[in-house]
Amino acid sequence: MLVFIGSGIAYGQEPDVYAVIDSVKMKLETVEDYQADITVNVDVDFINMPDKSATILFKKPDKVKFISDEFLMLPKRGLGKRMTDILEEPFTAIYIGKDTMDNENQHIIRIVPMSKKPEVILATWWIDANTYQLVKNESNLKKGGSVTVSLSYRDKLAILPEEMVFTFDVERINIPLKFIGKAQGLLKNSSKTDGSSQGKVYILFSNYRINTGLEDEIFK
Repeated sequence: MLVFIGSGIAYGQEPDVYAVIDSVKMKLETVEDYQADITVNVDVDFINMPDKSATILFKKPDKVKFISDEFLMLPKRGLGKRMTDILEEPFTAIYIGKDTMDNENQHIIRIVPMSKKPEVILATWWIDANTYQLVKNESNLKKGGSVTVSLSYRDKLAILPEEMVFTFDVERINIPLKFIGKAQGLLKNSSKTDGSSQGKVYILFSNYRINTGLEDEIFK
């Protein structure tokens, strides 16, 4: 059973790490389905890709569909679900401490998968101490490299993010593409690099329609 601890734990106290995780899960599990318009912007100095637009449809547990003429390969999971996949297998969690971001208090939690062949070997979450919104996720991958995802929300009541920003090593450009899908118009030109070691992918969400009862036939 998931327990929503809400304001039951003062920020000055060290909370039960699993109760914090359960509170995040409880918020997300209220979303049975959603539809949203997305805009993708790639900020890498040696890649030329125009902004791309699409509509994403998601239905629990794992049905995902993108509507767009601009994507060639699409992720098999919802953009946010990839981060919480780590909780679907056995894991252990460690409470690291507290932080302040944008004048908001955050819990910092480290999650270590216990399965034999995890794609993510270590994840660190920053969770808003008042709203239990996941605001930052740093994942270290088994095949090397890492990706950091920063999430921002329209307001404190929002369950799903208004923006996701992926930050990654440019030498491992394939990492964010696993999340957003390869796109037409993405041209690599290493001669244009200015030596920057990091790149970013911005995904903006708008026109959310949550729990409208999407039919399974839509995803066929």
